[in-house]
Amino acid sequence: MQNQIKAVAFDAFGTLVEIRDKRRPYARLAKAAAQPLARSPMCEPIDLDAMVHLCGLTLDASEMAILHADLQAELASTQPYPEAEEVLKELRGLGVRIAVASNLALPYARPIEEKFGHLLDVSCMSFEVGFVKPDAGFYAELCRRLNHLPQEVLMIGDTWRCDYEGATVAGLHAIHLDRQGKIEVDQSYVFSSNLCSVLAYIGGRQQSNSD
Repeated sequence: MQNQIKAVAFDAFGTLVEIRDKRRPYARLAKAAAQPLARSPMCEPIDLDAMVHLCGLTLDASEMAILHADLQAELASTQPYPEAEEVLKELRGLGVRIAVASNLALPYARPIEEKFGHLLDVSCMSFEVGFVKPDAGFYAELCRRLNHLPQEVLMIGDTWRCDYEGATVAGLHAIHLDRQGKIEVDQSYVFSSNLCSVLAYIGGRQQSNSD
């Protein structure tokens, strides 16, 4: 069967999980930076303390405590979307390899691993690989880690430019996740309101390839 989907890669936040108590400590630091950032926490494993130093800031103990408390509040409030775990389990039952492929800073990988690590075959995080979606280098590394050709991989995520356009330009299949129902029904690209569409998409590809 040509072009059969053999692996599915999921964006993390907004796709598999959501932060219910958003504090954005990294973004606040970047906004307050006293100097241009020479490195990016999205492209390197930079923890919160290192981010303060990178921004050229000097914070006292109470200010650091607030930042760390905000980060922990975000991580603790990270919850899976209702259908996420069941969809991943069904994919594993089909023998499909599963990846998480996300632009994020180092600390935000922890809740993904805690909640879905037992269901994932591959992790491809921007801070690990040095590329951010939609860069072609990100998708090349994702396919390398999955050990599959781009046309054998399906990407699903909630950001059109990063998760749909970037993936399709790199040769992958893609579904744009639209949980808020903002996409007009006459759009020509593939979109869905929840993750269950992945199973239907794969079933449809397998059926068309066997005809």
